Amino acid sequence: MELRQLGPEGPWISPISLGSTKFGRQGGVKYPTSFALPSAGQLANFLALAKELGINLVDTAPSYGNSETRIGALIGADDHWRVATKVGENFVDGRSHFDFSPAAIRTSVAHSRQQLRRDVLDIVLLHMSDDDVAIMRDGAAIAALLELREQGLITAVGASTKNVAAGLLAVEQCDLVMITLNPADQSQRPVLAAARKAGKGVLIKKPLDSGHHGDVGAALAGLVREPGVGSVVVGTIDPSHLADNCTAVQRALANEQETKSK
Repeated sequence: MELRQLGPEGPWISPISLGSTKFGRQGGVKYPTSFALPSAGQLANFLALAKELGINLVDTAPSYGNSETRIGALIGADDHWRVATKVGENFVDGRSHFDFSPAAIRTSVAHSRQQLRRDVLDIVLLHMSDDDVAIMRDGAAIAALLELREQGLITAVGASTKNVAAGLLAVEQCDLVMITLNPADQSQRPVLAAARKAGKGVLIKKPLDSGHHGDVGAALAGLVREPGVGSVVVGTIDPSHLADNCTAVQRALANEQETKSK
């Protein structure tokens, strides 16, 4: 699978990547069906399959239960993999707790480096609450991440935003932005357009509307061909779904290349 650079100086990543909520957390999620967390062996096999299929990016967060710890134990030392994690949100006792203070961000990054077994984190995003515009305008949280980037502890910084205004601010201030885009929600297209114009990286979250969209292949095929999209983050722990997703993406990209060459 041909890699894409995430922004002008970001890591090179696969056009489809792994969302890891289901690696470590069951509570407080919005998937249409229940699921069991994979065993250590099942997760190791799943990550090995993803690597074989050409995927090299996994997206995680402190709020995804013990996802960071499990990822670090299994692939933290594998140079094939790039890891995106987040700061600002923790999930404790069934609810989210937010803290975007510089001190909390520095502590979170230090903890993620330890859990993921990485001296340098490839991507760190603000894991936004509903007041994401105010957080971006305040600037202290992004400044803390940029300082850590300057110290060589992070390669690329960004924000996982919830609305257009915050997304546009992230494009101005960060290396990349993570936005929701799927057949049912096209509201973030202005952010995608702004990021493409500015040469900033874009990660797509909720590409299948948290499992509520039916035509998975068509949705993924459309998103990976969107100009400006770096990678589409898909949250699955089903090996057959993973293989089908990769097939759909590779077929769409091959068709696109064939069309361009005519």
